Amino acid sequence: MINQMSGAPFRQRGAVLVVSLIMLAVLTLFVISMIKTSIVELKIGGVSQTAASNLSAADSAIDNFLALNSGRFAPNWLSAAGAAGPVAGSFAYSTAVTAYSALGASVQLAGVQLSCGAPKRVGEQIGPNSLQAVQFDVWATAIGGTGGRVVTHQGVQSLAPSGSCP
Repeated sequence: MINQMSGAPFRQRGAVLVVSLIMLAVLTLFVISMIKTSIVELKIGGVSQTAASNLSAADSAIDNFLALNSGRFAPNWLSAAGAAGPVAGSFAYSTAVTAYSALGASVQLAGVQLSCGAPKRVGEQIGPNSLQAVQFDVWATAIGGTGGRVVTHQGVQSLAPSGSCP
């Protein structure tokens, strides 16, 4: 290009090209960083969704079990019900194959009798004819089809007639 004022050729130094290449490199690094961040956030979201689904399946299994067995919690009931075999309504009732397969989780139920004795509440009847209380811990373990494992517990207390507890 010729300088119009002096008639001498004008030397271009390429400053605009160098600046634009540097800006392009910086923007490329910024975009790569944002892509990596979004991939990590997607993984976190997927794990959170799986954990919530597993928790929902475990809670639903416990609620279903308690609804099927309401009023049946008595001292030593778990050992007697477990011996009866996998009958709907007994402790060995397994929900893994039926209702929770839609959530993509298999659920295992288990439980233990914690204690049996006098209830520890203010205003309860005291004496040889007073009611007794039995406490159970029922828990469910949900394992998702895409991974993850959630264990949730539910405490149950039931009143029993006097003399039921050893």
